[in-house]
Amino acid sequence: MSRISYSKSTSGAKLEMYKKAMFLPLSGLSVFFLYLYVATNFHFSIVQENKKLFETANNLIWAIFAADYLAMLLLSPNKKNFIRGHKIHLLVVFVPFLRVLRIGLLIVMLTSLLGQLKNRILVSVPAYTLTATSLFTLIGAASVFDAEYQAENGNIKTPQDALWWAAVTIFTVGYGDKFPVTGEGRIYGVGLMLCGIAIVGTVTATFASWLISQIREVESENNKILSKLEAIEKKLN
Repeated sequence: MSRISYSKSTSGAKLEMYKKAMFLPLSGLSVFFLYLYVATNFHFSIVQENKKLFETANNLIWAIFAADYLAMLLLSPNKKNFIRGHKIHLLVVFVPFLRVLRIGLLIVMLTSLLGQLKNRILVSVPAYTLTATSLFTLIGAASVFDAEYQAENGNIKTPQDALWWAAVTIFTVGYGDKFPVTGEGRIYGVGLMLCGIAIVGTVTATFASWLISQIREVESENNKILSKLEAIEKKLN
């Protein structure tokens, strides 16, 4: 029994070491994949001139993420729990587009680091909001442009049009001068709206949680002060 326990703890330690070692390289690879996705969907000339190179790069990134998932699965002391707790990683392997979500891991780590600062609410929430909003806007714009730029009655004909549409959509402004006309484009539109609502909800919940914690800290300090004053009053009497 002790050998099994020791083996599991050793495997767990190896898994954590592996995650720490691979975090930065894989995060950088995710950023590179984001560039590939955006450049391909915006149909930049560099993509048209180097189609085979971009296809090879995409396939190579998929292979690296697949190998990463398998390595973590092999190092995990409890395979079933690992699969249940790493569903995003599983999607990263089997749904190529979701590889971009690996950047979310980077956002979480940065927020955790910033959380050590005294006034973290002034740093982490704006940083999270700006990063998430920019990321989803860029992905949404690239996705809808690819779906709309050849549509007969479409009005999103340039990357600039797509970026403008994505910005007003994620902020739930709904300006209305640019809008998707294809079924695929409208699906992206709904997804981007949900992302905008989720970001606002997350920020609101985080701020409310921080505000409550601050109030509780003040109350706790006030109670301590009152206790000390009562003790002093008893001594004086």
